[in-house]
Amino acid sequence: MNKALKYPHWQMPFEDALLDPTKLPDIETVICKRLHLLTGSGRLDEQQALTDALSVIRALKQGR
Repeated sequence: MNKALKYPHWQMPFEDALLDPTKLPDIETVICKRLHLLTGSGRLDEQQALTDALSVIRALKQGR
């Protein structure tokens, strides 16, 4: 795991969920809430990172 995460408050649980797919729904909720919170904040880098993480989660869910 990368210990130099830019947004560790959600990236660490995201990484954990990648190793334990039963956690995907929970981290998906966390990421969606964070993305909603940041809407209009101008924090485009984190918004893009959140969007990318959601894409990974959705791809993993489809592959099950």
